Amino acid sequence: MSFENNDNNNNNKDNNEKGKLYKFLDKQGFYLILLLCVALVMTTAIWVSRQDEEFIAEDSTEIEEPTEVEVTMMEDEEEAAEDTATQPQKGVEIVESPRVEKEEEAKPKEIEPKEVEPKKAEPKEVEPQPELEKESEATAAKQQVMTQPVMGKVGMPFAMDKLVYHKTLDHWGVHRGVDIHAEEGAPVRAALDGEVVEVINDTVMGITITLKHEGDLYTRYSNLSTDAMVKVGQMVDRGQVISGVGRTASLKTEEGPLLHFQVLEDDTLVDPQGYLPKID
Repeated sequence: MSFENNDNNNNNKDNNEKGKLYKFLDKQGFYLILLLCVALVMTTAIWVSRQDEEFIAEDSTEIEEPTEVEVTMMEDEEEAAEDTATQPQKGVEIVESPRVEKEEEAKPKEIEPKEVEPKKAEPKEVEPQPELEKESEATAAKQQVMTQPVMGKVGMPFAMDKLVYHKTLDHWGVHRGVDIHAEEGAPVRAALDGEVVEVINDTVMGITITLKHEGDLYTRYSNLSTDAMVKVGQMVDRGQVISGVGRTASLKTEEGPLLHFQVLEDDTLVDPQGYLPKID
C-alpha cells in the first residue's frame, strides 16, 4: 500500500508540474513569439540598411568629377545652342504666336475722325456806307505811286511836327510841302489822273494849279512859270505836262527855281514823299 501511495503521490506531483508548465507556456508563449518576431524584424532591417550603405558607397566611388576640358566643352555647347536658338534657321518659317495676334485684335482700333465740312455762311449783302467808300478810295489812291512831277533834287522837306529854316524869310518855321529843285522852265507833270479844280496866281506862292483825284485826294503845284496850259474843269492824264518850274512865289525867291509840291488827303496836308518814288 505504501508503494502504491508513493506511486500515486509521484504521479500527482508529475501531473502538477506538467500542469504548471502548460499554464506558464500558455501565458508566456504569446510574449515569446512576439519577441522573436520583433527580433527577426530588427535583424532584417539592420541587414538591409547595411546593404544600402554599401551600395551607395560603391556608386559614389564610381562617379568622377568632370575635368576642365569637359566643362569648357559643355559651356561651348550651351553657347552654341543659345546662338542657334536666337538665329532663325534656313528653310524654317517663323510662325507668329497666336497670342500676339489676339493681343493685336484685342487692342481697340483707332477711329479716324470724320472731317465735317463747315457750313458755308451765305454772304450777307451789306449796303456800302459813303464814309467807308471814301476811306477805301483814299487808301487805293495812296497805294498808287505817283509820277514824279518834276525831275530834280529834293530841297526843303515836308515838316509839320518840327521847324525848318526858311532862307527867304530868314526864320525857322513849319513847311507844308516838299521843294524839288530843277532848272527854270523844266516841265511839271500831273502826278495822277485827275481834274483841274483850281488855277490861281497867288502873291505868296505864285502860280498854283490844284488837281483832284479819286478818293478825295488832291495834289497842288506852286511857284510855276505859266497858267496858260490847263483850265479849271479840264481832265488831265497821269504824266501830262501842266506847267513849268518858275520863280513866281515871293516866299521862295532866295531858294532859286523849284516846284513846291503838296498832297492833301481829305483836306489834310500829308508828306508827299509817302506817295512819290524815292528822290535823291
